[in-house]
Amino acid sequence: MWSTPEAGKTSAGHGMQDLRRNHLVWLNLQAWSQVQAHAWDAEAQAILAHWQRNKLPLVVCRQRLEVAHDLLCLGLPTPRQWSRRRLALTVGRDQVVVVGNFPTLREVARAMPWWPAAQELDEKLAHLAVTSRVYGSHGWQWLTRMSYLHAESDLDITLNVAHFQTARQVTGLLAAAEAEFGPRLDGEIVFPGGQAVAWRELQRLLAGHTPQALLKDRHHIRLASLAELQELGTCAPDEAAQATHFSASAGFWCAVGSTSVDHGGLKCAPQIPKLAK
Repeated sequence: MWSTPEAGKTSAGHGMQDLRRNHLVWLNLQAWSQVQAHAWDAEAQAILAHWQRNKLPLVVCRQRLEVAHDLLCLGLPTPRQWSRRRLALTVGRDQVVVVGNFPTLREVARAMPWWPAAQELDEKLAHLAVTSRVYGSHGWQWLTRMSYLHAESDLDITLNVAHFQTARQVTGLLAAAEAEFGPRLDGEIVFPGGQAVAWRELQRLLAGHTPQALLKDRHHIRLASLAELQELGTCAPDEAAQATHFSASAGFWCAVGSTSVDHGGLKCAPQIPKLAK
């Protein structure tokens, strides 16, 4: 469950239109002030203060239909010290100053004992023009340098594909590679329109073990047949045509709207931007 403040909402705004589930966002100071002014409990206030002070990102969630178009639903999953509590926030789109992605599989795996298996899988995915990004506990621990992992933590990856045939090939690669990994491989395949399906559900669907799979998009979760999934997109959207973008691994700065941001020079963690006032 996501915890929410007892009352109040952030002010509305206008901002980036192409934000999708699992994008990371950094907020301006006005947003943080408004969020922290809500009636959170003491623990939640401590969490929010830590996030704001350390310039940590939030994640774009499924957008609730009742929320106005100029507002954005975000999530803040906490580390083990806060019992893996999950906070739900709503902010104005114009209060987002930086947009980014979770780290790649290579970035997360370099310090792990399963690095050779990850490197091999990543090379095979690269041949399909697919980049694997790690969210969930492994992704958040890499981003925050706080303790999220436990002995049973899955490795959650998201893979954007241009075609259904690529999705089929990716599913086969993941199934074949899983035995070489320590953690259980989990996560989802994302089609060009932003619709996502868990790779294990797609595997069962392709094998004929189930007639439908759960399909997630920006606003909805529904069951979809194999034929429906096959019709999803024929080419990936042009990443360069999207609004200004910050990559946690690329280390460059960007501007969103009229607000400029810069970044630091961290070596083993994402280069965290300095948020404008």
